[in-house]
Amino acid sequence: MKKIILSDYEVEIEIENKKVKKPFQVKESIIEILFHPELKLAGRELLKQNILAEKIEGCTEDFILLENEDYNKIVRALELTTGLTRNAVEFVRRIIEAPDVEVKEK
Repeated sequence: MKKIILSDYEVEIEIENKKVKKPFQVKESIIEILFHPELKLAGRELLKQNILAEKIEGCTEDFILLENEDYNKIVRALELTTGLTRNAVEFVRRIIEAPDVEVKEK
């Protein structure tokens, strides 16, 4: 399984010539890329992506553990997403460098 950290982190953005710190919303950003138009999702694929989006949205921890199939959906979406800025470096790192975690049954 892959472990993705979902907690927000701070980024600096410029508003009216002033630098302001704002949270980069990781969960929302992952959900957003899952439905990126470049994925060209058809009906069934859209429904499968939505199941994953709901899983992420409903996660109450600061991280989520994902099976490889779900993790690969996020990586594929990320690889097709263009126009990312330097503020997204940590976001991309959290996905691309997500550690493998062994899960054992209780």
